[in-house]
Amino acid sequence: MLKKLTVSLISLSLSSVFFVNQHPVLACSLQQYQTKIVANNNYGIYQSLTRKGPVRQMGVTGTFKYSHFQASSVKKIKHNTYWYVLINGHKAGWVNQSAFARNKISVAKRVSLVKNPYYDFNVKDAINYVTDSSGSVVDLDKVHVSQNTVSSAKAGIHNITYTYGKGKAHSLIRVRNDQYEGIVNANKKPQMGKSGVTWFKHFKTSGNWGKGSSYAPETKPHVLKNGNFKLKTVFYQPATLSQGDSKLGVVGPLPEGLAVSDGRMYATMYDRPTRTHAHIVSYQLNQIPNRYVMQKLPWLPWPEFARLSATIKVSPLIKLGHGQAISTSKKYIYVIANNHLLRNNPESEEIMQISKNDLQIKKIWTFKIWDQKSEYGRYVHNAVFLNDHKFIAVYHSSTMNRFEYWEVTRHGNSWYPKEIGATKGEFMRNNSPVQGIAYDKHKKQIYLAFNDYLFKLNRKGRVIENGHFNTGREFEGICVDNKTFYAELAQRPELLKQKLK
Repeated sequence: MLKKLTVSLISLSLSSVFFVNQHPVLACSLQQYQTKIVANNNYGIYQSLTRKGPVRQMGVTGTFKYSHFQASSVKKIKHNTYWYVLINGHKAGWVNQSAFARNKISVAKRVSLVKNPYYDFNVKDAINYVTDSSGSVVDLDKVHVSQNTVSSAKAGIHNITYTYGKGKAHSLIRVRNDQYEGIVNANKKPQMGKSGVTWFKHFKTSGNWGKGSSYAPETKPHVLKNGNFKLKTVFYQPATLSQGDSKLGVVGPLPEGLAVSDGRMYATMYDRPTRTHAHIVSYQLNQIPNRYVMQKLPWLPWPEFARLSATIKVSPLIKLGHGQAISTSKKYIYVIANNHLLRNNPESEEIMQISKNDLQIKKIWTFKIWDQKSEYGRYVHNAVFLNDHKFIAVYHSSTMNRFEYWEVTRHGNSWYPKEIGATKGEFMRNNSPVQGIAYDKHKKQIYLAFNDYLFKLNRKGRVIENGHFNTGREFEGICVDNKTFYAELAQRPELLKQKLK
């Protein structure tokens, strides 16, 4: 897995003095950046503060409604409190505290669990964010819940209350009553596959990434070519969209999953690979003028930054599991928030339905796949949604030397799996893991990614073609959208694509 990029916390003194028109204004600087949630309003962003109030408006918070806000200083003038904010890692200006969502708790209102005695649902997985009286995001450990977990062993309804300070929210959790849901036969005859050997830990970068202590921007594109695969660089992404090293505030630098839909890219971004909570970052691809400029986002001149950053969306810090199983429908993003360390396990897996608009969890389901009984649980790590009611997942068993392909369909709130194909053998003889799955709806073909390898298969599991590259970098998600194949590389995050014939 990727090495952690250490982002130095800017040392802030206990107080800083800002001079405006020769009138000093004393502001209290924070020892650590505080993450803020912007409310549904439109407040000014100001360059400076005077004793009479803010001056020199630079923009409004509504322009950056879905951006990542952090505060570094706070100052009270008369009856108003102002925070100096950074937006997507770029220094911005002073904002009235009323711009932030204060004493708010956002949760998924509905959770539906498959009946399963081997799984308990952590109710805090439903939380999008919790803020205090100043609009700063609060660590989930400080949030009080009426019940910590819900057992899936017995059907029933649980009303959960979340509280922090003056904030309160409710979620309805229902355990479905069909104990046989998700129990099927894995009986497809496996197709013969192809195999290779690849590495586990990356040994190259995009070029300038990580040379000494430098993470300088890239200046050249890449082409990954082998067989019928020919992927070219679309753009390089910022290393991070934040400053400091606060667990609640860091966005990036590690990508884990990728989805592209209707001209928007969605990537799951982690500060370290062991986290289960992360951010989804979304870019409007037709608003990116060239391959290289987004790398420089944190230090661009304000007008250029504001223009480019206005279309970027950053989710709150939400439960995404490993984050590799991300895909989209027309209205939603779907993430299977699984534990990639579990294998051959009977536990349920969480499906997060996330709004494309505000990147917050709206609903959660759990599902399970067992081959006849719990001892033969199919705990999947990679999946791709075809629509709001169906996804395809890949399951790998190294003990059986077999890859299985499962189509899982939702009826009401229940998810029913069906094995559609299988491949005999190991794609990677040294057991290097799958790094992504994609599905071409037009040709009904499955793509699998491994480090430096791509495979194309039919739905039965027969390998149609494969590509072998020499990037030395990890694939961190693949997808197909509008007859275009996309792939994300790490070290620096880089999106590549090719048109499918």
